[in-house]
Amino acid sequence: MLSKKVLVTSVLMTASFSSLAHASCDDTALHEHMETIKTEMKSLAFEVKKEDYAAADVRIDKIIAELKDARNEKPYLFTEEGLSGDELAKRQADYQSVIDDTVTAFMALDKAVSEENADSAKTALGEIGNLRKKGHRAFKADC
Repeated sequence: MLSKKVLVTSVLMTASFSSLAHASCDDTALHEHMETIKTEMKSLAFEVKKEDYAAADVRIDKIIAELKDARNEKPYLFTEEGLSGDELAKRQADYQSVIDDTVTAFMALDKAVSEENADSAKTALGEIGNLRKKGHRAFKADC
């Protein structure tokens, strides 16, 4: 009977500690920027598909501003991995490069939207999707 209590207590403590670790990952400024971008992207894709270029243009500007703010943040993965010194600087520069490339892709989307060019807009959205995958594979923590 005692061993069942110990087992149950251990499981509950493990669950509590893992949820605390998860919360710290979700409580970062970068996470907030990415959540905002994710929400905006859902609407943006719909607006581009429906060729609502005026609404898409406003949304693109908001996303670019979020990306620029996110550029100076440090991905939680770097903390989780205990990076410091030259390795942290290198990985941070890599992260900022992906953010810069993503801003450039959104600027291409903005140009396509201002020209009301549906084909170019869809191409730019595809590039943005590829950059999102690249960034998440390289910098997103499993939390």
